[in-house]
Amino acid sequence: MHDPAGRLWHPLVVGGCALTLVLAGAAFTQARAKSRSEEARLALQEETERLEHLNRVSAALPAEHDLGRLVQTIIDHATALTGAAYGAFFERVPAGREGEAEEVWRLYSLTGAPREAFTRFGLPRPTGLFTPTFRAEGVVRCDDVTADSRYGTHGGMPKGHLPVRSYLAVPVVSGSGETLGALLFGHPEPARFGPREERLILGFAGQAAVALDNARLLTTVRHKRDRFRAAVQAVRGVLWTNDAAGRMTGEQPGWSAITGQSRAEYEGYGWADAVHPDDAQATIAAWNAAVAERRTFVFEHRVRNRDGAYRHYAIRAVPVLEPDGSIREWVGVHTDITEQREAEAELRESNEEIQRYAYIVSHDLRAPLVNVMGFTSELEALQEDVRAAMGDHPKAGPIDADISEALGFIKAAIVKMEGLIAAILKLSREGRRTFRPEPLDMTALVQGLADAQRHQADAVGATVSVAPDLPPIMADRLAVEQIFANLLDNALKYLSSDRPGRITVAALPVSGRRARFAVSDNGRGIAPQDHARVFELFRRAGVQDRPGEGIGLAHVKALVRSLGGRIEVASRLGEGTTFTVTLPLEPAAERAVPDAAPGIAAE
Repeated sequence: MHDPAGRLWHPLVVGGCALTLVLAGAAFTQARAKSRSEEARLALQEETERLEHLNRVSAALPAEHDLGRLVQTIIDHATALTGAAYGAFFERVPAGREGEAEEVWRLYSLTGAPREAFTRFGLPRPTGLFTPTFRAEGVVRCDDVTADSRYGTHGGMPKGHLPVRSYLAVPVVSGSGETLGALLFGHPEPARFGPREERLILGFAGQAAVALDNARLLTTVRHKRDRFRAAVQAVRGVLWTNDAAGRMTGEQPGWSAITGQSRAEYEGYGWADAVHPDDAQATIAAWNAAVAERRTFVFEHRVRNRDGAYRHYAIRAVPVLEPDGSIREWVGVHTDITEQREAEAELRESNEEIQRYAYIVSHDLRAPLVNVMGFTSELEALQEDVRAAMGDHPKAGPIDADISEALGFIKAAIVKMEGLIAAILKLSREGRRTFRPEPLDMTALVQGLADAQRHQADAVGATVSVAPDLPPIMADRLAVEQIFANLLDNALKYLSSDRPGRITVAALPVSGRRARFAVSDNGRGIAPQDHARVFELFRRAGVQDRPGEGIGLAHVKALVRSLGGRIEVASRLGEGTTFTVTLPLEPAAERAVPDAAPGIAAE
């Protein structure tokens, strides 16, 4: 097209420019849209990754019960969620735990840096920046921690510390309100943590607290279980359980280990097939009675081991109760006491032999002693004839005096020998006596003994005080009376002449099903080297200015041991003596405890 005047050029230029501008604008808009789209895609990708982290951690935390691995899982996921360069979990150790005098915070686990990067600076101090977290006041977030007014009050960042500008911290608090620890995060660049990260970590800390609570509870339960199993093993016990009705059910590895019975063989009352035939019916009857009465089961019987040999076992079982008082199950322990019973049998045989020997010896000694006594009487009768025969002999007087002295020594020896023989016979008879337990009001019993010795006490100006709260026991009355009568008699016999005598009988605290009595005096006291000797037969301590054969305390010790107790002495010369007698509240075979309290029934 021909345009000699150039009339079309201007519109074409203008239109071209406009079109260029339109195209450029469209391109810019497209580029900006593309940039926003990329930003949205990246944001979506980041959010997706965070959601994946949350999903993984939601599944991982409840499934992990090992405390160390759980804390590491928590800090790894939390660091990834916040985009932090470093993450750490600081554990709170309350005052009084693990020997700490004051509350401390110590590093438990971290990620993104070597452990030495934190531990070489010691424990965190309650600075203005840390205190809100330690006090569980909420989230602390700083875009630039070095510019925060709460930072630097202790001299700023230590030399060699990890470079931290962005800072985020949140306390981890259990459902009961206990502060368990804190999650701390850092990044070398400023403004890396925003409201979004703050919300994420706050919710995450709640999840972590629940998981930590569960893990700690499970750890405590495991420790108690392990401690219980160790205690059972320590007493050579075999643990077993029965259902509420008293039938053995389920896997019983302990019972199978000693008897060789399979589950099919021991279930129900099949376990009784492994009990000695002479003991089986008595065991079942006693067990059914304990189950019916909901009381602790204490018994002994013989069980056939997998090698076919029978061994003696002591059994103790207690009911485990539901909160409403119903029985959930029975937990029992079989403890091998074969060696103990064999040793006791040997000891009984030995004691019986000693008693027979003592009885025979005492009788054999009495026969020649009677002869000595008879011939001594004849010598006394002949002494008059000797005097007459000597007449006025110059040595008549000295000879007569020598004869009188010799006869005196012989008669004194006879009296002492008679006392020793009587003592041996007494011990022999006591060893053969059968104890008959009965309820004893110990205050009334001991007060009666003190009243019986009041004349002796008044004669030496002594007072005997019996506490009104002595615990009652179930024991043989004669044996208990002999124990305390001997101790009171000894206390009165060996008082000091330089002060009024004071004797007291009191109860002392003691754990378990036992009673402890103290018989104290302010008498002469016993030298330390004689503390053990006073319980030996025919042994006496101190100045021998009182009559006695040295058998009383030996007899007392034998009686106390026969009752299943023990006796001890504490004394200082010139100050006084205390004999402490510990006795069971009831004979072992009588102990059985009904119970209706929740949990495991206790004695």
